[in-house]
Amino acid sequence: MNFGKKNTYSGKLSIFMERIASMFFHSRTQAHIFHTRVNGEGSFAAHNALQAYYEGIVPLLDAVIETYQGQYGLIEYKEVNGVDNDASIENIVKYFDNLCKFLAKERQDEKLQMSWLQNDIDNIASLLYSTKYKLVNLQ
Repeated sequence: MNFGKKNTYSGKLSIFMERIASMFFHSRTQAHIFHTRVNGEGSFAAHNALQAYYEGIVPLLDAVIETYQGQYGLIEYKEVNGVDNDASIENIVKYFDNLCKFLAKERQDEKLQMSWLQNDIDNIASLLYSTKYKLVNLQ
């Protein structure tokens, strides 16, 4: 064993985790922006749902990223597009729907198929769908 030696991989080994990590760290900021801008009917429920999301996503990301890096090595982060200032409930729901679809697609990568990684990804999916439920149904 080579204790103390960095285990780093680049390229295709970590591209899916890099995209997931980048997108969901960005989603924390985007959710906080929506949280501060939402108004009108249903905005109190949305405000609370978004707060629960942006407070909950970082610990879940830490878990999956640290687990992945423990197995495969350090990842690099990818550029993510800017922020969206349209804080209408419809746009926010669409945003979370797109995050759900993104995660469902990206998690299919073969490097993410170990049960411990899938469990961590399941926790992220659970937070996404719970947030979406609150945005749609708790107005």
